[in-house]
Amino acid sequence: MTDTVLGEGDPRQELPRVPLAFLSRCVVLQAIGGAGIAGLWIAGIAGKPFESDNGVLCWLIVGIAALGVLCVFLQRWRDVQWLATHVVRIGLLGTVIGLIIAFAAAKTGGSTDPDEIRPMIAAVVDGMYVSLYATLLGIAANLWLKINLRLLGQIDG
Repeated sequence: MTDTVLGEGDPRQELPRVPLAFLSRCVVLQAIGGAGIAGLWIAGIAGKPFESDNGVLCWLIVGIAALGVLCVFLQRWRDVQWLATHVVRIGLLGTVIGLIIAFAAAKTGGSTDPDEIRPMIAAVVDGMYVSLYATLLGIAANLWLKINLRLLGQIDG
């Protein structure tokens, strides 16, 4: 189905129309995902990745996931596939950054005084938070985009 648009070039240029069935399935699927995120937010889980030093990396992952959902609406399946592949890699980059933070904090240890060990342990735990939350968001975004590809996309196999 197409709409005829009169423009400067050929007056019979045509723009593709998004079928209503696809659009309704897409909206329902994204609403299910939004309900899941709302449930996690109400439980106090969804906001935790953005509270610490890794907030920028987590927002980057969420932004890429949102761009992937936009590509789903636009039916740009190759872009969705590319974003799904690379968002998980950015999550793994967060894992490496978090482990570097954790190991750098552990390197400074060497004291037996509990007052000196506590800040070191806190820094190691903060590094692990960066690592785990970035990985979690990257995998979750990858899975959501893959679900969209499988249920809405025109993929082979």
